[in-house]
Amino acid sequence: MISKIKDLASKVLYVSKLTNVKSKKFKIFVSIFLANFGVALDILIIVNFAYLITGDITYTNEIINNIVSAISTSSFLFPLIVLLRFLSLFTERLNLELLSLDVGKNLRNYLMQEVYKLGNMSISDIYFYVNQVGSHVGSFYKSFSHFFNSALQIIGYSLFLIYTDFDTFLIFGLGAILIAFPSTYLLKKGKYFQHKVFNEGKNLNSTIQRIVENVFLIKILGTFKKEFTRLNESLENFRFNQRQNTIYGSINSIMPSFFTILTLSIIFVNFNISKVISLEFIAILTRLFQSIGNLNNGLGLVVNSGVNVEELYKLEKNKPQIYTNNYVVAPNIEKAVEIQGATFKYLNSDTPIFENINIDIHKHSHTVITGPNGSGKSTLLGMIAGLYLPETGKTKTYSKHIGYVGVTPLVFEGSLKENLLYGNNKVVDDLKIYDLLEEFQFFNDEKFELTKLISNKTLSSGQLQKISFIRSLLNDSDILLLDESTSNLDEKSKKFIFSILNKKKLTIINSTHNFQDFSFDHHLKLTVSDGIRKIEKF
Repeated sequence: MISKIKDLASKVLYVSKLTNVKSKKFKIFVSIFLANFGVALDILIIVNFAYLITGDITYTNEIINNIVSAISTSSFLFPLIVLLRFLSLFTERLNLELLSLDVGKNLRNYLMQEVYKLGNMSISDIYFYVNQVGSHVGSFYKSFSHFFNSALQIIGYSLFLIYTDFDTFLIFGLGAILIAFPSTYLLKKGKYFQHKVFNEGKNLNSTIQRIVENVFLIKILGTFKKEFTRLNESLENFRFNQRQNTIYGSINSIMPSFFTILTLSIIFVNFNISKVISLEFIAILTRLFQSIGNLNNGLGLVVNSGVNVEELYKLEKNKPQIYTNNYVVAPNIEKAVEIQGATFKYLNSDTPIFENINIDIHKHSHTVITGPNGSGKSTLLGMIAGLYLPETGKTKTYSKHIGYVGVTPLVFEGSLKENLLYGNNKVVDDLKIYDLLEEFQFFNDEKFELTKLISNKTLSSGQLQKISFIRSLLNDSDILLLDESTSNLDEKSKKFIFSILNKKKLTIINSTHNFQDFSFDHHLKLTVSDGIRKIEKF
């Protein structure tokens, strides 16, 4: 157990350096101080209530007696203590929540930068690590502080109870030791299911991405029942494991309080001990076992979020070599794209997507890429763009000016000009922009200014897609990558756009399910057989 704690601590310290959040230790110390200050105020409040109700404080020493007497003789001191208690509670929780948010924010920023460097993470894994793992690691610090605070509260309440009635405390102390055995079992079960939740969460993320990215094709092919059955299975698996984790964690957190109240009810019903145990003893004993419950709950949360800490630690420690030299921009090569002996696989995958592939794509030609879902069409485009880096072999392109048009155009709330020049570092004359807008027949009934505010909700699907094409041309793209870029367009619009593109001096690489809709020069067909992907060129 101690070795596991040391192992987790070393991983936490390693990951902590990645968060780049200042004053983490100070903020945790503030939280610990406020928690202990709250324990002292809790005891004062309970003892004072007991004195006001019974007029008896025989279980306290002279110092506490004098403090309670002073509080009871003042009309504002007792309410002030109550106010201080809740202010300290609020400040403690706010402090930890802000720490958690800061860690989550910085980790997400760090992870986003890392995925661009790695060049081998799938889109679903990027979403998962940035959103899920980043936020859960952020909550680890909050959970750890709650756990540590609960441990200190237990010590504080125990010291008071030991002083007031050691014999009775000893009985309940033995009970607390007995609770440790089922708590350990419940904690192990919770951790097991949290690991399952982590893995199922990755699968669910991948399934949702699959549907979202292919929603148009799914509608056309009528495969929504199959896809939604797959989604429902993934949701059910995630829900089942999350439910099991919640069940074990909830039982573990409420068991101490249940044990205390049940034991006290049995004792009071069967034995006349009301004159032996004081009211403040019962109240603080109840708070003690509530703190044990909070300790169990905090430990469960630490274990749950610790799973994500371990996964982030693995990601960092097992970070593969970044093969930046395997992607080369070589202006003097004969072809537009040359892929030579390239092998690529995604992070945490043992099976390559492509193994020892060789492809060449001619300059100023139109090449279509076809293949079933999962055959690697988008991955191949990513390798050509330099987003994905092969482990062996090389990807060479004759130009660094690469444009991309996907099925979902990137159009944000801003002016028409801002959208068209997104990612463009050159000074572009407005007349050139207007000429392309006219050529693509972007305007319907009226011509509006480049300063007009637009969004993906104010334009038609055709206009949205035209913005992506015009943006690539304004950026002087030599190679234009298309990933189902015309799926949302009618036949007339497809032909119209390609009549314009064919006049440009472009190398078009077009991933599509409907290659019959295009006039092209070359055809790359991807097939999958027994997990092995092959690329045939026609």
